[in-house]
Amino acid sequence: MDKYIAFILVVLLTPVDSQASYFNTGRPQKIIGSFLTEPGHIDEIAKFSNSFGFLPGNEAEITQYLDANVYKMLPVISIGRLLYNPETGMYRNDLNGIIDAIEKSAVRHGEILFLLDEPLWTVRKACEEGKAKACIDVENRYAETLSTFRLAGQLLRRQFPGSGVMHIEAWAELVRQKQAYPDELAIMLDDAEYLGFNCYGDFYSCGSPELGYNSHIDYGTGVWNTMQALESVNPIGRKLFLVPGGFLVDKLFDDVETLVDQLYLNAYLLNQSNEIGGLGVFLWGDMIKDGRFFTGARNIRSIVDLINLIAQFFGVGKKTSPLALAEHR
Repeated sequence: MDKYIAFILVVLLTPVDSQASYFNTGRPQKIIGSFLTEPGHIDEIAKFSNSFGFLPGNEAEITQYLDANVYKMLPVISIGRLLYNPETGMYRNDLNGIIDAIEKSAVRHGEILFLLDEPLWTVRKACEEGKAKACIDVENRYAETLSTFRLAGQLLRRQFPGSGVMHIEAWAELVRQKQAYPDELAIMLDDAEYLGFNCYGDFYSCGSPELGYNSHIDYGTGVWNTMQALESVNPIGRKLFLVPGGFLVDKLFDDVETLVDQLYLNAYLLNQSNEIGGLGVFLWGDMIKDGRFFTGARNIRSIVDLINLIAQFFGVGKKTSPLALAEHR
């Protein structure tokens, strides 16, 4: 424990300029991967992926996934659940278990991305459930949450050189922010190397009856504008990251055609700018959440084929052509 306390003190007392050791976003390839539900699925995606994401239920699962990554793909570890305190509805800086789990892995990784998945929306929902600290943070435009993650990122970058942070926010949070502050930029973590959003549904009309429907372009533009503003103040090579759906479930993706269209259109966007850095398909394996069964991409042949073609087009695997993508669609 003492070594972690000392480590935190060193970071806090070090001048900010010397902490600017960010993940290298100037990569020769776009980041292409899928969100996994089992370590064994790493073998299934290796031939058309250079990364993979996962949500560990505990620290031990971090080690399991990293040990299974014998292909040395870029791991994207979703750490929010492990840092969340359900009693307060806020996040904490207890990184000891995460650090230990990574250091226990038999496979050493030179680069890691730590994913913050819908953190602001999580705090907002906690406020709506009556958590007073969360409500104060929402009122203060997430000052405490952002400070917590800023410090967490600094600690993880120091402990694991070559690592970085990805912030993917919920579309609903972007809408709620816009309703409250129509003239302000979307709030995103200001030192994350990758920024993005998720909305699962029709590319041109995604949302809910309560909060309305917008296109992925609308949501993405909000994140893009924030990214550009942050980059103008502190240029670290920030990139937009795309998170299309790759599953079938009632009331989100009811048919394969809608799924294929939004995945294809995300791939089209990925090719439009060097400032769009990657695409992570959610999700690869099957999953049950809130009593609903999600059929993952691995069990939808046309989606597997399209992911493979997208990866090949962007140089992950055998090179393909735009015509092949168009024909698949």
